[in-house]
Amino acid sequence: MTYDLYQLSKTRGKDGTLKLGISDEKRRHLAKKAGGEKKRTVEDVFIESLVAAGSHRHHAPKRHSSGLVWHSGSKYARHLPQIPHMSKRPFSMERRKRQMAALAINEEITREEYHDLVNTYDLPSDLWDQPEPAPQHFPLAPRLVIPPEKEDAPLLASRVVLPPVDALHESQIGYWCSLLKRSAGRVSQTQLWNSYQDLPTPRLRYIADDDIRRAFRHLSWVEYKHDGGMPRYFSLIEDCVDEQIPITTAEWNTAISYAGRWVRHTTKKEVRGAVETWMRMERHGVEASNVTFNILFDIAVKAGRFALADTIFAELKAREMPLNRYFRTSMIYYAGMRGDGDAVRQAFRELVNAGEIVDTAIMNCVILSLVRAGEPAAGEHVFHKMKHLYEQKLGTEGPKDWRGQKKLGVLLGRAAKRLRKDKQNHEASFFGGPYSADERREGFQKAAPIKPNTRTYRVLVQHHAYTSGDLDRVRELLDEMKKEGLRVHGSVYVHVFRGFWQHGGSSYTAWSRSSLEELWERFLVASSLGEPERPVEGSVEPEESEEDRAPYFTRSLAHGVLRAFYKCAGRKKMLEVWTEIQGRWTDVDDDDERALKALIEKLVREDSMYV
Repeated sequence: MTYDLYQLSKTRGKDGTLKLGISDEKRRHLAKKAGGEKKRTVEDVFIESLVAAGSHRHHAPKRHSSGLVWHSGSKYARHLPQIPHMSKRPFSMERRKRQMAALAINEEITREEYHDLVNTYDLPSDLWDQPEPAPQHFPLAPRLVIPPEKEDAPLLASRVVLPPVDALHESQIGYWCSLLKRSAGRVSQTQLWNSYQDLPTPRLRYIADDDIRRAFRHLSWVEYKHDGGMPRYFSLIEDCVDEQIPITTAEWNTAISYAGRWVRHTTKKEVRGAVETWMRMERHGVEASNVTFNILFDIAVKAGRFALADTIFAELKAREMPLNRYFRTSMIYYAGMRGDGDAVRQAFRELVNAGEIVDTAIMNCVILSLVRAGEPAAGEHVFHKMKHLYEQKLGTEGPKDWRGQKKLGVLLGRAAKRLRKDKQNHEASFFGGPYSADERREGFQKAAPIKPNTRTYRVLVQHHAYTSGDLDRVRELLDEMKKEGLRVHGSVYVHVFRGFWQHGGSSYTAWSRSSLEELWERFLVASSLGEPERPVEGSVEPEESEEDRAPYFTRSLAHGVLRAFYKCAGRKKMLEVWTEIQGRWTDVDDDDERALKALIEKLVREDSMYV
């Protein structure tokens, strides 16, 4: 694994060894520095206007007879080109001219039961039957043109693959290709990339197209997009561009996803990166799919750019692209971000009515969105209904491994799509009549897990640790996780330690020193049971899942622990705990240690002021 453009610092790897890492802000700063200064183009102005429009709901674009006119809140409005709408194959010069002219389990689970998962209140029936407002279309980007003779060229044109230059080269290629033949997610990303880097340049001239496609798939099959995979993926993109090797729509979509999610917390900068990657995709003659807009929508929502999200949604509808399971789940999340509990319920009902298959992942999104919308009681209600459905009707338990969870989501999406298509074909046939896919859908639904998992519990623990301050409920959830055989992830402990900092330090509170010491001992036992073993030399096993890892020391966790003990037990106890942390956290990063020492000095100074 190489980071050619980034200054690196050490962090603890998933296997317990040291790895290279970097903070979100340092990544953004150094990436910008590495890009250098470049001349501003019309596209630069457009992207800035597009992203800026998402900063406020009232900055949405408006239709005007003379073309695309942006709200006066955008300082770049007057510089934007007029943009005609194009649907299918939007890049042909001839098509552009024509468009310009035209512009003048044993018991059946009913759908009602799934609706009732989030129906915690009696809502007026007409709330869900309101007619939708007339759709408006705001084209998103200047339409990019390729010569007509290239319009009909196949996406993956054949090319000549050169033979290896010698026996060593042949051996290196053979080893790399042998890794690629393993199942996605079942090979170490680091080892896969290092073996690719060992190939002599220009690497791809000696690699078959099928192997290049497999490489992209492996590099996309990661647990988290912010886990260091972005530089690798974009490096392979650049190698393909240099060798004029076509890149598929799915591969560009993954690049867009990496551009918007390569750090933990998406900001305006990541939104811009995602939009720029999408425009680059279209410049290379690859038409956006519904998945492209799904990804852009999700990135805009998570960055809080709601007006931009609405614009992207309008573009998807104007192109008459279908909404899939992923997008409908994002709509639930979007409603929660906007603080609208009723819209959360409506988005969930629309997902069910569309024939999508409900599973734990979707219900976790519902719970998180209800809590975020200020309805934690409704979130708890959904949580209990999930457990009830599992106990009474659904006998399957979902995969605990992230790879299995990812595959399950893909399979459920495909199954629902196939059922909708079968219904459409039946009703369109000569003998077509009323057709019900409910029975077949029920078979898929019974196989879909709906039991709460680690992420379900984490959402509720976080709420009670930060907002409600109900320590007894936190204990109940932690004990329930242990009873269900679920590992308490390190982030869960971080939330609870922060709860002690927020709610402790006063008389007659459950967040007392004794409760804190009890939690601390629980963490130490859990972390000691999960000491990683050294990897076997030559192993190509994948990195351990974050969800499966025993809790371990990080800057966030140590920070929460130190502040909690300072607040609940005082300076002396905090310093004792710091000594204990130093003794156990033997591979602490230098930057992390300096930051924690600075925290301790700050707390000690504050304590001295009150003596």
